[in-house]
Amino acid sequence: MGIKKTVKKLPTVALAAKYAKYYNRTPVDENMIFYSSHQGAGMLCGPYAIFRKLMESREFDYYTHVWQINDAAEKKHLQKEFGDWTNVRFVEKNSSGYFKALTGAKYIIVNNTIPFYFTKKPEQVYVNTWHGIPLKTLGYDVPDGKFTTRNMTRNFLLTDYLISPCRFMTKIYLESYKLGGIYTGKLLENGYPRNDLIFSTKREDGIEKLTSRGIAVDESRKIILYAPTWKGASFEKAEKDIARYDEFCGYLSEHIDMEQYQILIKPHPMVYRQLSDEEKKSGRYVPQSIDTDELLAATDVLVSDYSSIFFDFLLTDRPIIFYIPDLESYREYRGVYFGLHELPGPYSGDMGDIAEWINRADTLRSEYGSAYDKMKTWSCEFDDGKVTEKVLKAIFHSDESSCRVVESDNSRKKKMLVAGGSFAPGEHTEKILKWLDGIDYETNDVTLLIDDGGKCTDEIMRVNDNVRVLCRNGLIPRSISAAILAEMTNPDKASTSNLLRIFHSDAIRNNYRRVLGDSRFDVVANFAGECFEQALTAYHGGQSEVISEKNFSGWTAAFENAHGEWKCRKVMLS
Repeated sequence: MGIKKTVKKLPTVALAAKYAKYYNRTPVDENMIFYSSHQGAGMLCGPYAIFRKLMESREFDYYTHVWQINDAAEKKHLQKEFGDWTNVRFVEKNSSGYFKALTGAKYIIVNNTIPFYFTKKPEQVYVNTWHGIPLKTLGYDVPDGKFTTRNMTRNFLLTDYLISPCRFMTKIYLESYKLGGIYTGKLLENGYPRNDLIFSTKREDGIEKLTSRGIAVDESRKIILYAPTWKGASFEKAEKDIARYDEFCGYLSEHIDMEQYQILIKPHPMVYRQLSDEEKKSGRYVPQSIDTDELLAATDVLVSDYSSIFFDFLLTDRPIIFYIPDLESYREYRGVYFGLHELPGPYSGDMGDIAEWINRADTLRSEYGSAYDKMKTWSCEFDDGKVTEKVLKAIFHSDESSCRVVESDNSRKKKMLVAGGSFAPGEHTEKILKWLDGIDYETNDVTLLIDDGGKCTDEIMRVNDNVRVLCRNGLIPRSISAAILAEMTNPDKASTSNLLRIFHSDAIRNNYRRVLGDSRFDVVANFAGECFEQALTAYHGGQSEVISEKNFSGWTAAFENAHGEWKCRKVMLS
């Protein structure tokens, strides 16, 4: 049975319950590392670079390395490749081994996100290497970013170490994802570990990896890699445009010297998942299980569009061509950070131009030398082939002397958390929206926390643009019996026993740690109780004492308990 079918059979509540079981029963192993790249696509990207460096060191001989690998064929291939290594294991998403590793590993290293139920234990170390520098807009810069970024922002807030390749990406984290002001982890502006692989991988090694995965490669011909990004209205349902791939390859095959060149197509990981088994086995498409930077080390000419892949390729000093047939429609929907005149190579939506440029590819690097060098200078500033070593010192030895640690909060703004509840359409939500518009954002950093952004997107889009929107998306990780008990009781009712109040507080405390990580706030405004006008007046009047404490719900009490001795100014709004 395929992995995808297995995963689909587990409903959301069952996943949360299964995770909760292992969370409560599995002790943290100080010598275990859990890795996941592109949600289990393979041994790839930053986590793979870190893994390789750790495997070279005798210091880590006693560590157990657990990789999430979802594809059964790739898992079998890797088990054979690492058959002599007893400390390397592979688990499938949502399997018992997966949950045990996710809840029991001391170190968790990923390049994207972890599912909604993940709650980092206090003794765990969560590292997110991320996976690119954006040309297209991200986070809150995307038109619908206020609700589409909810799980990504949650993951960032949970991290102990967040890796940035350059100053530009640091700005994306802090401003476009609005981490500035509440992020409490270490932001390492150090370069990407994955880019070390471009320096260390030989062309023949990259070709060998391709052939081992069924891709026919002629070592005597230069490789043209066509690597477009995903397209469509949803990242999870990226468009599979096989016709465009066929048209691209067919046209170029007739208009370039195929005795000199060969064409490989690398679909975006979210597009590759849409391919049929027959298409994956055809040998026409580079599998998502092949590391991008090892592939780039063997590539002679890169053709891309808005994909971040070209930033890594700058390190090779080889020609880059941009094929952008849908520029206007994409710019209108998504937006880009750079003017196309800044690109380190020519761009066009006409395949005739692409063919012409390939036929004189040897001259392109010098023709676009100024733009190429300028972009390489700022985007690859810290790439020296030793980035991984510096990152490992920080993570495993708390030695940050070789790293650039960026302060994530340079402001003196007051940190405010606003609990918006369900944020469903109606008078109550209108009141919150109006109140948010009246806040002084020069002196206040405001986070709006709502129950589920997927059910109230219109209302979220109307939230003041200065506000950071977070969602309690997903269920609280707890057993099914505990979930049923929670539905039967209410901690705000006088009839609810103290034992049940404690039960609720524990569950809610863990849930808010799952959503907010270790973020701290000076003010908690709860739009779930009484005395709205009185409390609102008191707040704007500058009072700093606890207001309407007797009316506080179990939510606010549990939130305060989640942070131990943390003290906040609490405001009761309804």
